Amino acid sequence: MGMFNVVYQPFLLDITKSLFITGALVTLGSIMQFLPMPLVGKLSDRLGHKSTIIVSIPLYILGLVLIFISDSNKILYLAFGIIVYYLGFTLNNMNAQFLVAENSESSKGLMYSLIFTSFFLGSIGGNTVVIFGQSLDARVFFLLFMGILIVEGLMFTFFLSNKWREQKSEEEINEHLHHTKEHSWVKFLKNPKMRGIIFFFTFDIFIYGISFSIYNAGLSDYYQLETEEISFIIIWMNITNMLFQIPAGRITDKLGKKKSLIISAMTGISFFIINIVASILWSNGMTFVLIPSLVVAHISFAFSIVTFIPSEQIILTNLGKVKKAEAYGVVTFIRGIAFIPTGIIGALLIENVHYLAPFFITAIGIVVEIWFLFRFFQDD
Repeated sequence: MGMFNVVYQPFLLDITKSLFITGALVTLGSIMQFLPMPLVGKLSDRLGHKSTIIVSIPLYILGLVLIFISDSNKILYLAFGIIVYYLGFTLNNMNAQFLVAENSESSKGLMYSLIFTSFFLGSIGGNTVVIFGQSLDARVFFLLFMGILIVEGLMFTFFLSNKWREQKSEEEINEHLHHTKEHSWVKFLKNPKMRGIIFFFTFDIFIYGISFSIYNAGLSDYYQLETEEISFIIIWMNITNMLFQIPAGRITDKLGKKKSLIISAMTGISFFIINIVASILWSNGMTFVLIPSLVVAHISFAFSIVTFIPSEQIILTNLGKVKKAEAYGVVTFIRGIAFIPTGIIGALLIENVHYLAPFFITAIGIVVEIWFLFRFFQDD
């Protein structure tokens, strides 16, 4: 994913020549990560997580093919490719989290950390390829990324089909679901703990989305940074993620989810403060501080990520008693609704107010988030 994430937004900007359209396309992809989630959750509960992951693989490969062949005269190909890719990615990602949850027993934080450590290691490899292949066209990276995904998909299919057993057979799951009904929406609205979970994760994705939905494109447009320079900055974040994800998982298991989320928010706000200071210094002629400052900011944000991920996944994969995937899908759907306007909001703020405007809004939102965690959030 590292290669795709770094090239993705600058690639869209290069085709569309507009931050606004780029933000809209980013938002379109985000919609497909939440809109079908309640139905995807029901499907996963019935078919099993392994089968759903296998189905997802050809979907996101097809999406990448459509993105690859698109250009300024084929915007519809680009939009449809984004939809298909993120639908496949969502199917794959959600069910992978449940496979981890169902096979990790009491050390869920550590197990999620191990999984995401491998993800960050892949991101480091992807960013390294981008840096050393800076003379290559962005489409070359998409082609290489597709080849890696095809190989990965074949390996994943073999591994899941032959090696990984789910705790319950599909027949047992279907029988249980046939006799048990949970009205997820009603349950969430009536349960104070569930309302707190929904508010926190929905608010979190909204305030961070305002900045990050357009962040890489903003770096390219405002600072005129090249793709390889953005890769160099992000690779330091991924190295930090890889080194500290496992210790962070142990910390989550020891301290609990609430304290880990508070630590995540406190370290996350430093990312935006450093970005704000770096931009002010850069605009006053101290251009030499930009790259080092952004590297430090991303290292700081890595600590926020590694302490957030285990707590988030432990909470979201344990929401329902029976229909856990459906419950996960409902929360993801609600979070997705909040994310819809963030790409457009971020782009409009950059274009009509200032490049730093989204960062100020996100920083203020994180302060509110920390207050909510201390005051209302329930750990158990």
